[in-house]
Amino acid sequence: MNKIVIIWALACLPCCETKAQTKIYHDSIMIQTREWSRDSERKIQYSDWRSYASHTVQMLNDLKPISIAKVDKYGGDVTESLVATGFFRTEKSGGRWMVIDPEGHPFVVAAINGLRQGKSPNNEKAFNQKYPATNDWIAASKKQFDELGFNCAGSWSDVEAIILYNKTAAKPLPYTTQLSLLAGYSQSAIKLSPQRKNASVLSFILDTAFVTYCDNKCRELFAGKSDPNLLGHFSDNEIAFLQTEFKKIIETGDKTDRGYLAAMQWMQRKNVTIATITKEQKEEFIGYMAGIYYKTVSEAIKKYDPNHLYIGSRLHSSAKNNKYMFSACEPYIDIISINYYGYWQPRQKDMDDWSSWSSKPFFITEFYTKGQDSGMGNISGAGWLVKTQKDRGIHYQNFCLQLLKAKNCVGWHWFRYQDNDPADTTSDPSNSDSNKGLVNTTYNLYSDLADQMKMLNQNKYSLVKYFNSLK
Repeated sequence: MNKIVIIWALACLPCCETKAQTKIYHDSIMIQTREWSRDSERKIQYSDWRSYASHTVQMLNDLKPISIAKVDKYGGDVTESLVATGFFRTEKSGGRWMVIDPEGHPFVVAAINGLRQGKSPNNEKAFNQKYPATNDWIAASKKQFDELGFNCAGSWSDVEAIILYNKTAAKPLPYTTQLSLLAGYSQSAIKLSPQRKNASVLSFILDTAFVTYCDNKCRELFAGKSDPNLLGHFSDNEIAFLQTEFKKIIETGDKTDRGYLAAMQWMQRKNVTIATITKEQKEEFIGYMAGIYYKTVSEAIKKYDPNHLYIGSRLHSSAKNNKYMFSACEPYIDIISINYYGYWQPRQKDMDDWSSWSSKPFFITEFYTKGQDSGMGNISGAGWLVKTQKDRGIHYQNFCLQLLKAKNCVGWHWFRYQDNDPADTTSDPSNSDSNKGLVNTTYNLYSDLADQMKMLNQNKYSLVKYFNSLK
């Protein structure tokens, strides 16, 4: 039975990836997991337990792992120096894209999403028992991040608390912002025009008021434009840049809807009809709409903050497989951000596609697994379910090793800092009862997970050099 499982699990990997891995790894480990999905009625379900071949740093041929990396105050690699501008930037050197930190050192983004205090009564009680004040918590979290090799606070983090901490910190915590421009505008527009509540969110991109909204919102960025600790700005999260959104646009009951009119005019220019339009043409139309969005938001962001990176809108689902999306954002984005679910590890085909579709680098801005040993329900969220915290850590290593091989990848963001608390009545349905965190609901570290993460993170710069040396 064991032999059958192993043979099946190896078959889960594309043959080209399996062959490539056998050249650089001297061993592998089988991790049992269940995949989260929804059935035809949108009800949440898990697959049966399956085994997937995974790899860790210690399994690489001819690499001696280190325990502590030599890094600057931002977490950049001090063994290599490039031009320092005082801000984070991107550069392509020797065929590989890199983020360069304010001191001019290569910086692989290893971020944690949602570095913020939990809102449930349990969270608040645990926080007050553990930390005298918010600044003490940020300081402790920064120390924890340094020990584990994480170097950035990702989306949904407590930006105000981080900025306040950074003002007096010898070693600041780099961070990102989430501007939620289209999300914020569409919500405000619906309040003014309730009849638009069922309109596609893409229709709001075409409002002249959206341009004004972005300008007014981004005007606030002027105050932080000189902050060297800011990595960059996300403009939104998981916009419905999906070809399936075309149907929603076309089937609207409002024939004066801007999205509907744009679709009809676009089809006329392309000499296609609703009956004859293909899936690829729908994707092309979505790319067209996305191009308008990226132009609008990037111009507003760069107008008031020309110093920091614009790091996209966190593509998800089929948007990350639409070549027209990548050409749409190409002129405007510094780093393409992608939330990646549904695969045990990044597929080589996907990363090759992203490289061929765009000359810009990417990073993964959401991925995670959930541990059965946490005792949580683990129903919400799209991450895979594994048996133990150590298995979560092995998945992390295996996933990030694949990313480090890709010369157009500049890092990743783990989702997220803290477990969902089922007692948190303010959470959205996707964040209600699952073991997603680096820490649990009472701010205690999952040490078995953290140990595995640390091994990968502390070696990330050595791994870049290692993979660069391979032919």
